[in-house]
Amino acid sequence: MRSYQALYVFGVGILLSTLAITIGCRTLPERTQLKDASQAPAQPTPDLPTPREMAKTTADKLTEGYSFTRGIWKTTGWWNSANALESVIDYSRMTGNADHTALISATYKRHIGGKFLNEFNDDEAWWALTWIKAYDLTHQAHYLAIAKTIFADIATHWDDHCGGGVWWKKDHKYKNAITNELFLTLASRLHLRTPGDSGPGSFRDWADREWQWFQKSEMIGSDHLIVDGLNEQCQPVGQTFTYNQGVILGGLADYASVSGNDKLLQDAQNIATAAITKLTDASGILRDSNEVAKSDSADQPQFKGIFMRNLGYLYGYRRETAYRDFILNNLRRVWTDNRSPDNQFGYLWAGPFDMSDGARQTSALDLMNAAISVSQPNVALTAKATANVSSCNEHESPTMAVDGSLINDSKWCAHGDPNAVLTLDFGRVLAITAFLVKHAEAGGEANDFNTDTFTIESSRDGRSWQPVITVNDNKNKITEHSVNALTARYARLNILRSQTRQSIFATRIFEFEAISDGK
Repeated sequence: MRSYQALYVFGVGILLSTLAITIGCRTLPERTQLKDASQAPAQPTPDLPTPREMAKTTADKLTEGYSFTRGIWKTTGWWNSANALESVIDYSRMTGNADHTALISATYKRHIGGKFLNEFNDDEAWWALTWIKAYDLTHQAHYLAIAKTIFADIATHWDDHCGGGVWWKKDHKYKNAITNELFLTLASRLHLRTPGDSGPGSFRDWADREWQWFQKSEMIGSDHLIVDGLNEQCQPVGQTFTYNQGVILGGLADYASVSGNDKLLQDAQNIATAAITKLTDASGILRDSNEVAKSDSADQPQFKGIFMRNLGYLYGYRRETAYRDFILNNLRRVWTDNRSPDNQFGYLWAGPFDMSDGARQTSALDLMNAAISVSQPNVALTAKATANVSSCNEHESPTMAVDGSLINDSKWCAHGDPNAVLTLDFGRVLAITAFLVKHAEAGGEANDFNTDTFTIESSRDGRSWQPVITVNDNKNKITEHSVNALTARYARLNILRSQTRQSIFATRIFEFEAISDGK
């Protein structure tokens, strides 16, 4: 990301109805079988596709602009490509769609030789966050390792000027909000993924130091909006860009998990509420103060999507109706007023469409991913998964059936036939609108390894169970089961016959998804 000079230097940084499905429980016939969870469960509205359908269209169009030769997007910059890849990873995990996951390894292989470390600490941090997401999706340790390498490099650019904080660039001339918000987020997420992390110099230690400094820096104003950075006299200066209000939301949500301090979530809510009430037009559509059609800024078209990405993430911690409504209202407007005939999206979310590029398209996909998270989330992704039988291998544990991934053989495999049972605990009673089961073939295995006979049951208390779904003689790789007015804290998948092939029987479930109404 680049900085621009004006009077001072500043860093750049629908309400859709979620209707319960009433078409009953079914196994899809082959001719209508779902290819991925992004196409279902259908939640029709009179005039709009579902957020999952919108996201699939937008992700497909975004990835058309990726260059496998260059390992980045053709029509946007370096840090923007990190965000584009992150938005694709988010889409893949939320929907279970593996169509575009080849971009992850292609980008890594093309640039691992050194480009992830450069003169801009914020550029580095964007890439580190993307590699953490790649690790979460693929379970490949080298992605987490490069994120830690990047973090270590950024940390060397912390000093006592202005009392602390990381410099924006390695020339040490400007400390800004975005770099330090990213540093807080990185430290928190790396701590959460590093067992035994503690003590001086640990990720936890850096997260503590960053937040203690940031909240004293005065970059968060009395109006709860964050300015761009600090001038040479360490005074807060600059515009209140939308992405500065966004990254801190994700950072504080994760830091609250690290520290156990729920007050941090209130701090995040104060910032989020200020942004959605003050950084909007008269119809409640998010905008940066100086945005204009066909802007020559390579950076700002990315900002609003980054805000929405993190607002949707915060919603998972604090389910404020205002945040949900704000995301869905913006989604409706973007889809209806800012979309080209070939499903490209422009800069001005209130319209009209101006032009297309990777940054604009990524921003729209971030909004759609956020809409999925507040209206059609796969709540299995955050559920506790257990089984009553041993796994085939250590890496094929029950958690692999709820990780949002079909790649790298990410499945629950269990011996024992019949009566292998996978149980999910969602942590609270939720309204469930559908279940999806992705069987062996969905992960690339043989068709006759698909689960032959199974049931799904639900429970509010974990003791009394109610039958929901019964499937016999399944031949499909993905089965979708819409349900009407189901509320449950627990769900369990009972395997009665694991496969049709007459060999050593083993359960193979790549994903067991539970779609909620998001409330």
